[in-house]
Amino acid sequence: MADEADREVRVTFAEGVREDIASLTATSDEDDAAHRVQIDALKRRIATLLLECKANPYTGGLMGPGRHTELEDCRRVRFDIFRHTKGKPRFRLIYRNEPSDGAPAECRWLAVAPRAGLHAHRRAQQRF
Repeated sequence: MADEADREVRVTFAEGVREDIASLTATSDEDDAAHRVQIDALKRRIATLLLECKANPYTGGLMGPGRHTELEDCRRVRFDIFRHTKGKPRFRLIYRNEPSDGAPAECRWLAVAPRAGLHAHRRAQQRF
């Protein structure tokens, strides 16, 4: 019998999550080198979150009851790039383990968005 810790969970994306990631990591010809370095770091951080969720679907903290009650069974990861050391992490990943009870078979990402203005929460709420 395989060890539970060795079992990987499938990570899927709700409609719109890929666009969330693309808009967060978009660059243009006018961007300076420092901005491009930050975007590359953000891409790596999101990729790391994907691997972390795949290995451990309980990576994020349970949201619980709050302003968005329909998301109380969802999980949240507050994240940022390693260079950002002032203030709270600027981004949120919100996901749901399915099924929510027992051993999840799927980690469904609902939103990857900025913390400011509760963008991630609102997007997750729409996609739930």
